[in-house]
Amino acid sequence: MLLLCGGWLLFKKPSTISRTFFTADTVCSITLYDGSEELLDSAVELTGSLANKLNCYLESSELSKLNKDKIIKFPSDELKEAVELGLYYSALKDGVFDITIKPVSQLWDFKNGTMPNSADVTDALKKVNYKSIEITDNQITLKDGAEIDLGAVAKGYIAKKVSDFLLKNGVKSAIINLGGNVTVLGDNNGDAFNVGIQKPFGEGSLATVKVKDFSVVTSGTYQRCFKKDGTLYHHLLNTKTGMPQNTDLASVTVITKSAGDADPMSTLCFLLGADDGMALIEHTDGFEAVFIDNNGNIKLSSGLVKNFENIISLK
Repeated sequence: MLLLCGGWLLFKKPSTISRTFFTADTVCSITLYDGSEELLDSAVELTGSLANKLNCYLESSELSKLNKDKIIKFPSDELKEAVELGLYYSALKDGVFDITIKPVSQLWDFKNGTMPNSADVTDALKKVNYKSIEITDNQITLKDGAEIDLGAVAKGYIAKKVSDFLLKNGVKSAIINLGGNVTVLGDNNGDAFNVGIQKPFGEGSLATVKVKDFSVVTSGTYQRCFKKDGTLYHHLLNTKTGMPQNTDLASVTVITKSAGDADPMSTLCFLLGADDGMALIEHTDGFEAVFIDNNGNIKLSSGLVKNFENIISLK
């Protein structure tokens, strides 16, 4: 039996407890293979609570309060951890990925296909600088008009927190799927779970990754985009120009143990481009990746190539 959610195919074994719900502006699902309905309810509630806390476009969220007031004393552990995670990846390549992109990202309307005014983008770019974030033990401060968008961090961070919660409560086999951000706990009766990597701008999958206790996260141009005058505009923005990153990549899928790291790493690798992005994967322990270019060609990291028979199959 196939479960299709957020562009991912998961091969589902029988006798499961599963819940599909909408949060963080996306369709999510959590499937437990050895848990209770009460535990599943708690996991769904935790997902929604964290999503609401870290959503910069939800006026009542803790992150929105920080963006508005430019300072928050005694932030929640979750907000502090998520911002620290985003800061780490922002600094990794000196701002190629930058969580203070909100002044620019909020100018784009990908749902309605509306482009921002170039002058507005230029002004907004002056506020984009991850170094404008200061974190102490009990305070987060934003300088120089900075605002934080955790869109490339939050789902991965939430998946990590939910998986930790499930493991702490004795769950040994589960799938957490937050809009295509997939985390697998344990295995499928001793076998690996098969997670499909979506064909960009098409139906079905181009490849299948076999995983146990791994996260599989994709950043792609097809996820939020529109076309205008024959040009594709996507949501993965260049932090220096404020425009969609010009690249020959259609998607980057990162495979690693931690969902928290997989999410921002996939976006960073996409923004770096095919060569520099793959170089980062190859020089970072614990990460593998599948890059798909605009022509549908697939490039695997060396760890996947070495274990080709066991880890990935191409369609």
